[in-house]
Amino acid sequence: MQRKHDDDLQGARVLIADDDLAFRQMLARRVLKMGLSVVEVENGDQAVEALQNASFDLLLVDLSMPGKNGLEVIQLATQLDPLLPAVVITGTGSYQTALEALRSRAFDYLTKPFESLTAFEITVSRALKHGFMEREDARSFARAQQQATTDPLTGISNRHRLYECLNTEVARARRYRRPLSVFLMDLDGLKTINDSCGHPAGDEALQHVAHSLRLELRKTDIPGRYGGDEFLVVLPETDAVNAAAVAKRILARVRELRVGEKSVSVSIGVAQLGGRCRAPNELILAADHALYCSKRSGGGQISVDEARKEGADVLTG
Repeated sequence: MQRKHDDDLQGARVLIADDDLAFRQMLARRVLKMGLSVVEVENGDQAVEALQNASFDLLLVDLSMPGKNGLEVIQLATQLDPLLPAVVITGTGSYQTALEALRSRAFDYLTKPFESLTAFEITVSRALKHGFMEREDARSFARAQQQATTDPLTGISNRHRLYECLNTEVARARRYRRPLSVFLMDLDGLKTINDSCGHPAGDEALQHVAHSLRLELRKTDIPGRYGGDEFLVVLPETDAVNAAAVAKRILARVRELRVGEKSVSVSIGVAQLGGRCRAPNELILAADHALYCSKRSGGGQISVDEARKEGADVLTG
């Protein structure tokens, strides 16, 4: 059997905007009786100010008030919080009034005087539940989006997201003739860590490297796990020389890491958009070739793609 007032609504914050003091106080008493918290204002301007300064779970708003009317308040409330449910209270129960309320994205409308306060409580409960369900749906969607684009072990972008970002950045860089670089990074000796310390230690090493990337990169840079023990970093507005400088800082930070008794090191290959690297896959291929050069030179080093290198092709950090 359903309880008179659902426990999951307890403590919900309700804003009541009505210029009729006695009527507003009557609504506030019923809302408090339902176990909700309430803020009262007497005109539309005060309602907007309250909405700007605090968050609410439900807006109860009179249609006709001094200052901004109820529909104007709902419009501004929707801009501040698109998921805030609103119930319009009006003294005229015409079809046109109801249509205007629903067009303003109000959840429902009530006509003064109420048929009963029980009907009022039912409307408030329904509106709150609708708002809570919409917020939960939005959170679930956001979680699903994050899971679809995030590597679960390291918390940075996954391969699919990296390709999306790289395609976007390559198109932008070519359109506006701006520099763009990437570097591909591979852990040295991950198999040794896994064999001697166990796979959880290998996972810890990958997480440490991802954390090092977050610490050294700009907000506009895009790091991600490319696959296995490889990481790809997209660096907008960055040429190969500056990308190699960033890679050098990351190389130094990773060298400070320890997993058990084992040190962690990485090899890095840098490539810049341009020349023979005009498409995303060509850019990754160039960075992969440079990475191979680092590995072949003993690991723990940075190599710059031959087409864009400045000076020596290996930086030892």
